[in-house]
Amino acid sequence: MKRKILACLIALGLAPGTFVRSEPAPPDYTSPVTVTELEVEEASSGPLTLEGAWLLESENDHFGGYSALIAWHEDEFLAANDAGRLMHLPRPDWRDAPPALGAFLNFARVDKMNVDIESLTFDPETGEVWAGLEWAQQIIRFSPRLQKRASINPPEMKDWGGNSGPEALARLQDGSFIVIEERALADGLHEALLFDGDPTDGMEPLRFTFEGREGYRPSDATVLPDGRLLVLLRGLRLGLPPRFTTMLVMAEPEKIEENTVLPSRVLARIDPAFPSENYEGLAVTDDGGGRLSLWLISDDNFASYQRTILLKLGWDVSGRRQARQKARR
Repeated sequence: MKRKILACLIALGLAPGTFVRSEPAPPDYTSPVTVTELEVEEASSGPLTLEGAWLLESENDHFGGYSALIAWHEDEFLAANDAGRLMHLPRPDWRDAPPALGAFLNFARVDKMNVDIESLTFDPETGEVWAGLEWAQQIIRFSPRLQKRASINPPEMKDWGGNSGPEALARLQDGSFIVIEERALADGLHEALLFDGDPTDGMEPLRFTFEGREGYRPSDATVLPDGRLLVLLRGLRLGLPPRFTTMLVMAEPEKIEENTVLPSRVLARIDPAFPSENYEGLAVTDDGGGRLSLWLISDDNFASYQRTILLKLGWDVSGRRQARQKARR
């Protein structure tokens, strides 16, 4: 219902312009992406501190709408958007290089119902990539060169919401996969599946329920180096423009049991003074020395009043690792 109300408000705001007819501009597939580091206030929440923020801008028609992010290579992220387009994003705190835009090879369909990528995950050993598509309720596996290799429409996902399907997809360290539906069963509770291997192999998954938070919905997930699941939650506050709130929660995949609720705990709330945007993509990098970086990318919904922001959040986990080692001893 919130999505419908928001759509109506946006439509009313755009309505006056619909009576002005003009020749459509030819598509632009050549304009570059600019990356501008933003001046930000000091901010922290839980164990996380804001270490950087970058504004990404482009007139290129391949750009925008990013809903998924992975730390695909050591110094490069891969982002995917609602139109099946890709952005190869060099890590901006390490490299001063422009992002490159493109599309999945052999994946040129333009119908949004077939290319709306909401989630990505990958195997760091093989370089294979998996994408979760809503509307189609589909999981696709791509080769390291991003060529389509296999796909499946799991029957367990056929009744998931059209625009609230496999919003979060994560490959665990043991090779199993977790998929979480954006739509809530009840406020704060979401249907989820655990596949004991590559979902495109056609295996039957285990059903469970993921515990999010009231007023929030999962928008992405990744796995921390210690094996815990980290889930990005997004909240919507209606208005013109709409306002988004963000939360990060953690869960322990080994506690998943069939037809039960997997509990989670709050890691941090990404509220002001953090830059506020519609964050939908999440990735983690292990920077060594007990330091992790969490990276969030925002979905601008191809709207002029929203921005594409990349956030870097620092997390010192050295104390936790030392505590675990002491406990084992």
